[in-house]
Amino acid sequence: MSFVDIQALRKRFGPVAALDGVDLTVERGSRTVVVGPSGCGKTTLLRLIAGFEAPDAGRIVIGGDTMAEGVTAMPAHKRNIGIVAQDGCLFPHLTVAGNIVFGMTEEQSVRRARAAELMEMVGLERSMLSRRPDELSGGQQQRVALARALARKPRLMLLDEPFSALDTGLRAATRKAVGDVLKAEGIATLLVTHDQSEALGFADQLAVMRSGRLVQSGRPRDVYSRPADPATAAFLGEAVILRAELKDGHAHCVLGHLPVSAYGSSAGQGMIMLRPEQINVAEQESTASEGAIRGRVVETGFRGSTCDVRIVLRDDENVVLNVEVASSMDLALGQEIYLNVTGEAHVFG
Repeated sequence: MSFVDIQALRKRFGPVAALDGVDLTVERGSRTVVVGPSGCGKTTLLRLIAGFEAPDAGRIVIGGDTMAEGVTAMPAHKRNIGIVAQDGCLFPHLTVAGNIVFGMTEEQSVRRARAAELMEMVGLERSMLSRRPDELSGGQQQRVALARALARKPRLMLLDEPFSALDTGLRAATRKAVGDVLKAEGIATLLVTHDQSEALGFADQLAVMRSGRLVQSGRPRDVYSRPADPATAAFLGEAVILRAELKDGHAHCVLGHLPVSAYGSSAGQGMIMLRPEQINVAEQESTASEGAIRGRVVETGFRGSTCDVRIVLRDDENVVLNVEVASSMDLALGQEIYLNVTGEAHVFG
C-alpha cells in the first residue's frame, strides 16, 4: 500500500475547478514532484494535503490514516505534516533557535539539543542559533525553515516552491542539501514547482498537472522521453514535434527515416517527438553521418559553454528546429550545417 493515497480529489473556487479528479500515490520515503504551469492546481493540491483547505470530493489517506473524505477533513495541526514555503516564513522576532523549536512542547534542554542537532543536519553552524532571520542569507533561511519543519519529526514533508527566490547557484546547492537531509531521514516528500529542470533533478516520481488534472506521472526520465501528449512534451523542455508516416517500426519525416520507441501495430499518419539533444550538428558534410539533412542557421544565442541555435531545413523552411550546441562551434548566421538524429523518436498515442 502507498504511503500517500489521493483518490478523485476535487476542489472548486466559485466557477473555477482548481482540482478536477486528481489521483496520486506517493511511496514511503520517496520524493514526488508536482509540476505544471501557473494556475494548474499545484498549490491547491498541497493545501488540501496539508489541511489548510477541505476538498469538495475525494479522499486523502496518509500512512493508512484518512485525512479527508469528501468535505470531512482532519484539522491541519493533527496531521503531523511539515511544510516549507517559498519564503521560509520564519518569525522575524525570534532567533534561529526560537524558530526551530517553535511549537515543541518538550522541556528546554531537549528543545535546545534538538535545535543543535537539526542545525548540523541541514549543514549550518551551531553558532547561528542566536542569530535573527534577517542576519541570514536566503539559502540559510530556507535551511532553517527545513530544520523547523523537521523538528517535530513529520511523517510527510510538503515543499511549496521553496527554492524559487534563490539565485541559480544557491538554488542548486540548497536543493541538494534539502534533498540529502530528507533522504537520510526517510521522509516522504511532495515538492511543488514550476521549474522543469528542478523537477526532473529532484524527483523519484514526476507528476505533471494541467488545468486541474493530473495528465501523467512516472519516473522523470520516462515522462521526459515518453510524454503523454505534445503539451506535456513542450512543458518539460524543448521538443521537436513533427508529422510522420509510420510504417514497419519507423517514422518517415523531414528528418529522415527514424526508428520509433514503443511501436505498435498501427501505421499511417502520426505525430512524433524528438528532444533537441538527439539532433547532432556538423559544420561540414564530410564530418556528418550518412544521410545527414541540410539546414541553415537563422539565429544564435550565446550562453557561455553552449549556444542556442535556430535552424531551418533546406528542403522545408517551414520546419524550424531549436537545438543546443557547444559554443566552440561558433556558428554564423546563414551558415549551412548538417543534421543527424540519434536514438528513437517517440510516437504520441
